Amino acid sequence: MNDPLDNGEAFWIFGYGEDHRGTPEAPGRVVTLIEQETDEPVWGAAYLIAPSEVERIKAYLDLREINGYTIHRHPVYHNSRTSESEDIPNPITAILYIGTPDNPQFVGPPESTSALAQHILDSRGPSGENKEYLYNLYTALEQLAPEAHDSHISELAKAAAKIEGVSLDIPVEPSS
Repeated sequence: MNDPLDNGEAFWIFGYGEDHRGTPEAPGRVVTLIEQETDEPVWGAAYLIAPSEVERIKAYLDLREINGYTIHRHPVYHNSRTSESEDIPNPITAILYIGTPDNPQFVGPPESTSALAQHILDSRGPSGENKEYLYNLYTALEQLAPEAHDSHISELAKAAAKIEGVSLDIPVEPSS
């Protein structure tokens, strides 16, 4: 497949919560798109990358995502109903990265909710604590897309908060 980012033109990138919150010895858990037949929507954000930023963004994405992911173009639907979105097509053709099982960090189906919550609480990497990623993802879904109803993320965040003895109503402070 030709790399769809090679033409130097503006493009949309679909982001769905990917981040690095662990180390190879103690990998964190993050959201990863995988190929699967389903009618379930995937909620995220699409970002328009300007032509002047394509080379820089492409280099960053290649470094971060290319090992264990494949690049795809896919229709992405937005739920904006404001005049700001008048010129945005619906669907948008966006670039997204699909995880592959041959990635050494690919762990497959989740463990039990409580075991996975504990693993997340114990994981930390160069980008911060894995629990920040989970709590920020939970908060984003609740605030930006309440219609998403992601029961797995909600149950996982609540399980981690219960183990920690914290409330999910309080924003998580980034660690230093």
